[in-house]
Amino acid sequence: MEKNMRKLVLTTLTITPSGALSPGPLSASAAAVGAILGPWGGVLIALGHMMVELPYVAILHRFAGLLRGALGRLKVPMNAVIVLFLLFFSYLLLQDSIAVLRGEISPGRSSISGPWEALAVGAALTGLNIYFLAWWLTVGYPLIEESSRLGLKGFTAMYISHVWMDYVWLILLAAGGGATRILGIIPYAILLMALAAILMGFALNILRDTLRFVRASATPADQDRTYAVG
Repeated sequence: MEKNMRKLVLTTLTITPSGALSPGPLSASAAAVGAILGPWGGVLIALGHMMVELPYVAILHRFAGLLRGALGRLKVPMNAVIVLFLLFFSYLLLQDSIAVLRGEISPGRSSISGPWEALAVGAALTGLNIYFLAWWLTVGYPLIEESSRLGLKGFTAMYISHVWMDYVWLILLAAGGGATRILGIIPYAILLMALAAILMGFALNILRDTLRFVRASATPADQDRTYAVG
C-alpha cells in the first residue's frame, strides 16, 4: 500500500508539469491579474482554478467515458465562449493600459482589481478550456485511474501532489506581473498591453482550431477520425 502510494505521488509529480506549467490563457491571466493585485492575484486565480478542477477530477472516476463523448460534442460552443471571454479580458487590459498612460488610474487600480473578478477569471479559464478538460482525460487520466485503486487516500494524495504546483506556478507568475508596478507607469502599461496581445493570440489560436474542427466534422470521412483522436 505504502509503496503504491509513493509510486502514485512520484508519477503525479512527473506528469503534472506537462499541464500545470504549460503556457496558456490561465498562466497569462495570472500575470495580468498579478500586475494589479500582486502575488495575492495568483492565489485567487489558483483558487478559482481549483474550484472547477477538484470536482471535475473527482467525478472522472465514474463518468470518464461519458465526459469524453460530451467534450467532443461541446467543443465548438465551449471554444466560442472562451474566445469571447479572452477577447473581453484583453479589451479590459488594453483599456486599463491606456488609462494608466493618461494618468486616469494608477498602477494597481483596474476594472479587474477585485478578488471576485480574479476568482471568476480562474474559474472561467478552467471550466471553459476544452484543452484543460481533455488533459485530465488523456495525459492525466492514469493518475485518476491509479488513485482510484487506492481509495480516498489515494485520490487525496494524488490531487494534493498535483494542485500545489498550480498554486506555486500561478503565484510566481502573479508576483512577476506585480513587480512591474515598481518600475513606473510606462513599463506597467506596456506589460498590460503585452498580456492583452498574448491573450488575443490564444483566442485566435482557439478560434483557428475550432474552425478546423468544424470543417473536418463537416466531412463524413474525417468526422470519425476527429472523434477518435478526441
